[in-house]
Amino acid sequence: MTTVAFGGGPSLDQRRAFAALRDGTHVPGYRGYCPQIKYRVGKTYGTDTHILAGEVQHRHPASVLAAPTQAPPKQLPDATGDNKYTKNMVPGYTGYIPRIPFKFGNTYKEDCDHCIDEYLTNRKVYDHKQSDLRQQINGHPRLTAISHDPEVKERLNMYRDTHPTKSILVEDKRGLTEPPIPGYRGYIPRIKATEMGLGSRYNQTTKKGLELFVQETAANAARSTGKLPQSLSMVSHQTLKSAPPSFNRRLYVNDGMIPKYTGYIPHRRFVFGNTYGDTTRSLNVCSHPSQSYGDFVRSKTTL
Repeated sequence: MTTVAFGGGPSLDQRRAFAALRDGTHVPGYRGYCPQIKYRVGKTYGTDTHILAGEVQHRHPASVLAAPTQAPPKQLPDATGDNKYTKNMVPGYTGYIPRIPFKFGNTYKEDCDHCIDEYLTNRKVYDHKQSDLRQQINGHPRLTAISHDPEVKERLNMYRDTHPTKSILVEDKRGLTEPPIPGYRGYIPRIKATEMGLGSRYNQTTKKGLELFVQETAANAARSTGKLPQSLSMVSHQTLKSAPPSFNRRLYVNDGMIPKYTGYIPHRRFVFGNTYGDTTRSLNVCSHPSQSYGDFVRSKTTL
């Protein structure tokens, strides 16, 4: 294919003369901006642009061609099969070319040559700065870590020995019942499965849940082994005696269930016309006096 950019084919003036275009007329199909063209109706595109060229002062395309062009690029690399940007970029290439979206008014080859030349020049400058910085760093002596200084180690050991309670270097183990910081997303036992998570702040809710969990764990461990584990020594023996067995804790309390409770309640689906609280209080699972519903059912069968 021969084009004007490669030195072949007719010139621009020859093409305009062949198409018999009048002064100021744009070639039909021109997609650029033409002032006031959208307000013209009833004439051909060539006639409208010819009339507008005499009425509206605008820059003629010939003056654009006469404008000074950019400096020719340096020698670009040849295509080797591995390099991406070469001096013979094929029009229609859809890959990324640095800064070509900001180039206008030239052919594809000219814009590619200038963009590739600018990219390679900037890359060489950046590589030179990097190598210069690396040489400067290698020329300076390396810094010695302060942790290798025996005087520092001695002072830290002395401070830790003289400040055993205030030193931040001494590891402090959190208590089993110490509530976590608000915003903690981990699992806290007993605050969702029981009423401990209702009507309290996060700090109080988590504290109650952890204390209840510790009490139940200590009580079960004391019943099974007869000894209290050392990690649960903060639980008093009175608490262990008063704490009911975890397998006998009532799920359905005498006061009724809290509204929006999504668990299963036996026989509730057959009761109508009452509020949720009155309905649950009237059912056998909540109104019985036994320690659990299973004990209540077994007592009825024995009778």
